[in-house]
Amino acid sequence: MGSTMGDMHIDVASVKSRLVDFRERERDIDNQIERLERMTAKMESAGAQPLSDMPRSPSISSDRMADYVAQKEELEQEIRSAIGSQSEEKAELEGVLSKIKSPDEKAVIRMRYFDRSSWNEVLDMLFGSRDDFLDKQETYLRRVHKIHGAALFHMSVILNENDPNTEVPADM
Repeated sequence: MGSTMGDMHIDVASVKSRLVDFRERERDIDNQIERLERMTAKMESAGAQPLSDMPRSPSISSDRMADYVAQKEELEQEIRSAIGSQSEEKAELEGVLSKIKSPDEKAVIRMRYFDRSSWNEVLDMLFGSRDDFLDKQETYLRRVHKIHGAALFHMSVILNENDPNTEVPADM
């Protein structure tokens, strides 16, 4: 979904895609960390072998442990690399958000993509304290979606201009 502002083409879909990709990479990192924790637990249980006077081949056990250690080190490096890339991307996205004046637009983007909150969580955070919240929940949800759309548009404008000093007014 692109719009045109003067001679400038605004590509809102690419900004949304970038944010969705960021959120999905965060989920992948969480999954990899969970995998690492399981691998570590498996290694600890494999390392606690019963002592016995019976002769056995130590090479099979140590080869398996060496494989676990190598897999664990590789996974730890993948996780560190992914976290580093995510930190860079988040810093870039925060730089774009810092140029948006509307605190609600910033909140929607941060909650939805950085915190991976559901739409209902975003809705509750922005409007849950309103007296008429329960009566007008659907109206407020539509407002959240409009704020989200405006935030994507403003982020697109900022990224398109690629000017570090560009600020987007809250009522643009």
